[in-house]
Amino acid sequence: MSVKKEDPRAIRSKRLLKEAVKSLLIESQNLKELTVQKVTAQAELNRATFYLHYLDMQDLLKHVVYDIFADLSKKLSPLLQLESVNSDEQMITFLDYFYQHRKYVSVLFEEKAFQKKLHNFIVDFVQARRDLRKIVTEDAVSKDIIASSILGILMWWIRDGKHYSSEYIAGQMSVWMTRRQ
Repeated sequence: MSVKKEDPRAIRSKRLLKEAVKSLLIESQNLKELTVQKVTAQAELNRATFYLHYLDMQDLLKHVVYDIFADLSKKLSPLLQLESVNSDEQMITFLDYFYQHRKYVSVLFEEKAFQKKLHNFIVDFVQARRDLRKIVTEDAVSKDIIASSILGILMWWIRDGKHYSSEYIAGQMSVWMTRRQ
């Protein structure tokens, strides 16, 4: 059975709508101010096109968040396959992603659902690193404690500590993170 390719116009429309959301988040710094009308005007598309692809603003935001985690996974997955890559390099790649997208991700940090999804993503990442290094979890620091710590540092860094480089933050984190992660 063949896989049906998505229409290029649909791909373009979805991309424009997602870019519009990001742009509006950067401008207003408030999720509550997002409306279908504002997003479609920013994307230079009509409301019918919006509703052709998304149920409502929450649906579009959900897809924006899915894209963030898909991009992050794509960047980090190759690093998890290599034993020679050190943990600082993995953390720098992770931090660089958020720094690059900080202007709209900082708004998403205000949403508890986004924080929970990011926390779970970090837990999975920590477990993948443990699996790669064959670390027994009974002897290691709790994945939830590590994930909560990383999330807290990340949120502080994006909001208040942007003047620090991702290399500096990764270095500071490696001071308190043991090699038994």
